[in-house]
Amino acid sequence: MKKWKIFVINLAESKDRLGACAQQLDDAGLDFERIEAVNGLSMSAETLSQLYQFAESDYYKELSPGEIGCCLSHQQVWKKIIEDELDFAVVLEDDFVLQDSASDAIQTLAELDTSWDIIKLGETPIKRRAIHQIPKNDFSLVTYNKVPAGTYAQAISAEGAKKLLVYDGFIQRPIDIDIQYWWERDLKVFGLLPYSILVDRQKLSDIGKNSSQDDARSQAKKSFWKQLTSRLYFLFKNKKERAKRLNQLD
Repeated sequence: MKKWKIFVINLAESKDRLGACAQQLDDAGLDFERIEAVNGLSMSAETLSQLYQFAESDYYKELSPGEIGCCLSHQQVWKKIIEDELDFAVVLEDDFVLQDSASDAIQTLAELDTSWDIIKLGETPIKRRAIHQIPKNDFSLVTYNKVPAGTYAQAISAEGAKKLLVYDGFIQRPIDIDIQYWWERDLKVFGLLPYSILVDRQKLSDIGKNSSQDDARSQAKKSFWKQLTSRLYFLFKNKKERAKRLNQLD
């Protein structure tokens, strides 16, 4: 039997959110462990500069303190997966909405024969196309044309946690965008459809966006040349590496 846990990432001041999360999981008969989110706004400018430098990164938008805190919060979970010797963990941010199928989805994760590192359990908005499917129980393990952004609900395997922590330290991109560059760490990224966890659009998580100046990537400082070169690179590499991955799956 596989060993797994549910982790909920939650800021210390977001007690109401934690209560809502606990109620949902209790109603579903699911235990969880809280991981205190790192509040990027509470970090000094010196500490932030040791973790991230826009001029040195290859992402075209400057990360906010909240986004840096979000990266550090997820890194804590990856370390916990390894420390607790788990086979995998379901990692939730505190704006999730469980569907009736959530327990069945987690049980399906535990029964998968396919090797995996990350499995997306939700997507918002839903816009990525499944290009390969492996049926399992009432679900399908899918490969995407492009990995969805967002980290509010996903499963991370022990092997996936180890791969993700290889880059522990200097931050290059927002955590969800970094996962979209899955080939850099040979991450096996899938989705489990139909999605069993949605997001509450009325109270989006404040883990990565915890100030009024921090609430939209569109407001961040940008580099046109970084944007152009990174997008061209991504389109080329994603298509090339995706073809290789599909050959491995067939």
